[in-house]
Amino acid sequence: MAGETEAAALVAAALRALGSRSWTSDGDARALPQVQTILQAPETLRRECILTIPDRIDSHHCAQLMSVIARKRVRLSAEHIERLLDLRPGEREQPEAWWSSWALRGVSRQIEQAYAELSGAEQERLKPLLALAADEVQDAPTATRLRKLAGPDEGLRVDLIDDADDAGPRLRVAFETADGPLEALDAAIDLLAAYPDSGRPSKKWLTEAARVIGRLGGPASLVGALLDAALDADDAEHYRYVNNGNESFLCGAVALAGLLGDPALLPRLRRLALKTVTVIGGQFGHPRSLRLANASAQAMADIGAPASITELLALERSVRHGTLLKQIRKAVDALASAQGMTRDQLLERAVETHDLDGERRTPLSRGSAEIVVDGRTASLVYVDENDKPRKSVPPDVKLADADKLATLRDQLKAIRKTIAGERVRLDGLMAADRAWPLDDWRTWYLDHPITGRLTRTLVWVFSTPQGSSIVGIPLDGATAVTNSGQQVEIPPDAEVRLWHPIHAAADDVRAWRRQLLEQQVVQPFKQAFRELYVLTPAEEQTRVYSNRFAGHVFGQVQARALMKGRGWAPVAVAWWDDGIDNGVARRTFDAAGIRAEFYFDPIHDLQPGATDLYPYCTSDQVRFVDVRSDESVELASVPPLVLTEALRDVDLFVGVTSIGADPEWLDRGTERRFDTYWHTYGFGELSAAGEIRREVLEQLVPRLAIADRCWFEDRYLIVRGDLRTYRIHLGSGNILMAPNDQYLCIVAARDGQAQKLFLPFDDDPVLSLVLSKAFLLANDTAITDPTITAQINRR
Repeated sequence: MAGETEAAALVAAALRALGSRSWTSDGDARALPQVQTILQAPETLRRECILTIPDRIDSHHCAQLMSVIARKRVRLSAEHIERLLDLRPGEREQPEAWWSSWALRGVSRQIEQAYAELSGAEQERLKPLLALAADEVQDAPTATRLRKLAGPDEGLRVDLIDDADDAGPRLRVAFETADGPLEALDAAIDLLAAYPDSGRPSKKWLTEAARVIGRLGGPASLVGALLDAALDADDAEHYRYVNNGNESFLCGAVALAGLLGDPALLPRLRRLALKTVTVIGGQFGHPRSLRLANASAQAMADIGAPASITELLALERSVRHGTLLKQIRKAVDALASAQGMTRDQLLERAVETHDLDGERRTPLSRGSAEIVVDGRTASLVYVDENDKPRKSVPPDVKLADADKLATLRDQLKAIRKTIAGERVRLDGLMAADRAWPLDDWRTWYLDHPITGRLTRTLVWVFSTPQGSSIVGIPLDGATAVTNSGQQVEIPPDAEVRLWHPIHAAADDVRAWRRQLLEQQVVQPFKQAFRELYVLTPAEEQTRVYSNRFAGHVFGQVQARALMKGRGWAPVAVAWWDDGIDNGVARRTFDAAGIRAEFYFDPIHDLQPGATDLYPYCTSDQVRFVDVRSDESVELASVPPLVLTEALRDVDLFVGVTSIGADPEWLDRGTERRFDTYWHTYGFGELSAAGEIRREVLEQLVPRLAIADRCWFEDRYLIVRGDLRTYRIHLGSGNILMAPNDQYLCIVAARDGQAQKLFLPFDDDPVLSLVLSKAFLLANDTAITDPTITAQINRR
């Protein structure tokens, strides 16, 4: 009796201490003197304190106290367990149900350990109580633990899967229709239901997972069905995708996918990561399940196949959520470290070959289908019985070979995904200044069936230890072609680098551009035609910062997406944090040990709409910082390669998202104070990208069918139509019409002739837009769009 009184007093004191705080973590709760008194008490008194709590579960503080003091083991009898099982939550609608579930979870391990030491008769007596508690507790791992003690039930225990959201019933069906021994499927449900609510799984869980995988007849099929259930599930509510229990259950399924190591599961995992990182719930929404998205990315890495890298990179290109991007990059770095490589070495060695040697031909019922890879993409070509390529597959062949063609199209998608990843990776090497021994370069670049196609369109520098070097596009492993068209031998002891025009003389750069245009070589990204940014007199005066791109008005949401895609980490400016004076985006150039920083300020009086972010910002300074000392670096001391690549990125962010690049801005009739800026940007001096555009067009236009209707004036391509003469700005693509410089708004122009033209690169949408508008306006009498003709005819 005295023990019960003392225990009640200790518990009451501990609850008062917890109740005096609004919220306390378990660690802080454990440190409270009143809680420490219980933890340091003799076992009999500690046990009495644990047994006292079921009589007073009326708040989360009671449940937290149970969770903290029940971690240290005490001996329990069958009578003690009966008393603890009075923690049964009962009706779910009761507020106490949540607190009781939490408390029962805290003491369930004590029950599990004590139960094993009881006699058979005592265990049988407790089983009905254990089963009842397992049915009522609102925590799946606890329910699983208690149900195992209660003994097996007939049929699958799919009731462990919450059916309150759209995913739950689908998960139940996946188990009910799965092949395999009933006991193994039950063990799989128990395993997934016991996946932790937070953090990574324990060693014990992983050990049990390996055992369950061994017992299942087709584990990959089951896991695939569970992933499909998650992919097909609709949002339970406008702000919720899955309940907490099913979220953990699915995280367990994703973890099993990683343990299985089956590459066939990778596309599902990538799609699940994309689905669950997508924000729902409107303006104040959140990702469907960031936890599940991160777990999917980790499972993709755990599979550890060459395709893991391809799929992770495809996922990286598809998302802009900072936390998930960090998880993806962490996963790739872990893969590299496990193999004793750097990240760059892993990425270049893990490029899938897709069993290609440049082309692949599959016999069909009539003719054949061939997958052809070039320096930009891959295509599926039908070749008839006479070995002639055709534009399309005949209907009878489509019908007869539907399955074969479907398989080929799936393979084509995978190949295109790899090519897209390689284009991004190789473009990133332009800022890295990496070098390879000739043999390594041949293995991982030139001779690779996919990377090699891109390699043969790029300019490389081959340097010898003696200091001599040649610059050329590789013809094969021993020969390169210079910018004069001469074939030269590649030195056998050469070190290879990707050529960057910032390191070349202006005449050499012009020669390379001319050579590519004459030979109609399409590069996978801008290399020879890359914009260059060198120090200006104004930047020499400001010394530690550049104002070259200051004062532009741009859309923050779109700019952040571009920044993340180019490897920058942007700090947003939002309405709820006006204490931040400015936004900033940072990119680290590891080889140089320098971090570039681009600053921008919110336009406060334009309120957020669909997001918390201010919709528009004004651009400010670009600075450079030494990553070791965190001190500013003078612009003159920044390596030219780092300076040009950083400023090129900032120019991209501003150029693509500026309101001056929006042809419909004036038509909205709002924010007239920005009209002057819009006109200045839309028809002002050309940026570096605009100057490159003009150089390309000056060589392309004379070859066009409309050449006699086109000429250049300053920053414009002039196009003579039959109704009017048009000036297309080479920077923005905006149009002015003679004789009164009336603005012509054409949101998009698509012209069949323009789409078929050769362009030396295809990552400049404005270049294509200018050409499309030129073809459209040169034949302005054929325009039928009333929104365009009304503007042309208005005088």
